[in-house]
Amino acid sequence: MPIKTKVKFGQNFLINKEIAEKIVDSCNFTKDDNVVEIGPGEGVLTNLIVNKVKTLTIIEIDPFYLSYVEGKLYSNKKIADELKNKSNLKFINIDALKFDFTEYSKGIDSKIRLISNLPYEISSPIMEKFNKEKDAFKDFTLMFQKEFAGRLLAKSDESARSAFSVIVEANFETELLFDVFKENFYPMPKVDSSVMRMTPLDLNKFKDLKYSEDIKWAASSPYFSYLVHQLFKLRRKKLKNSIYASFQGIPPDVKAKMYEDSNIDLNKRPQSLTLEEFIKIAIKYRDYLGLE
Repeated sequence: MPIKTKVKFGQNFLINKEIAEKIVDSCNFTKDDNVVEIGPGEGVLTNLIVNKVKTLTIIEIDPFYLSYVEGKLYSNKKIADELKNKSNLKFINIDALKFDFTEYSKGIDSKIRLISNLPYEISSPIMEKFNKEKDAFKDFTLMFQKEFAGRLLAKSDESARSAFSVIVEANFETELLFDVFKENFYPMPKVDSSVMRMTPLDLNKFKDLKYSEDIKWAASSPYFSYLVHQLFKLRRKKLKNSIYASFQGIPPDVKAKMYEDSNIDLNKRPQSLTLEEFIKIAIKYRDYLGLE
């Protein structure tokens, strides 16, 4: 049981060491990796990572747990002896939402591998931050609330598909590693969790150069994000009905023609659209409105 019974920042601490080992093993860390861990709690993952990697930077908003993990590491003789002549371990007391990952990556001249059991309450804002700063990262191994992870992973025609799913798909390759039952945490949350891997999308894998450029635009465009969120506000409506309610600056008959020219079925609902279809219609709207 965690030594601090009252948590301040919505933490749920992983207490099953076998699951911790499974998470770290899935990362296949090497001595060339520069790793950042957000929210170490009592250091159940930290202990397993520290001597596997080139550098480990620990970001923790709660100064109590930051000091606790530092003391715990250096009181472990085996770990302390190996760290004695190294400067590969850093402790930073800051809210991860305020940390500049891009500048940090530049400072170490390397992409970051990130690992975290994230507090559920910051899942959405931290993902928005990762989207913006994704070029700083090699990959992410993250534990989220199972329902939230399902939204991130959902593809077209899946019921969990959301605006967030589409934005993530335009930025990352995603993979569900395994689920973790709520009984493996303290305090025990009300829901189960999922561990997932996210890797910034490699645009070189697309043979169609134009589509590659279109995805690059969508991933960085506030307009694309706005359009996707607008369409999902009317997720229960078929597109032929929602075109009357969204984007009032474009006449319905013009919008219908845009969908038709893009070979998009107006009988579909937003969650049934593929990423490619979202991008096609976003570009049509963008060009019509004269946006960048």
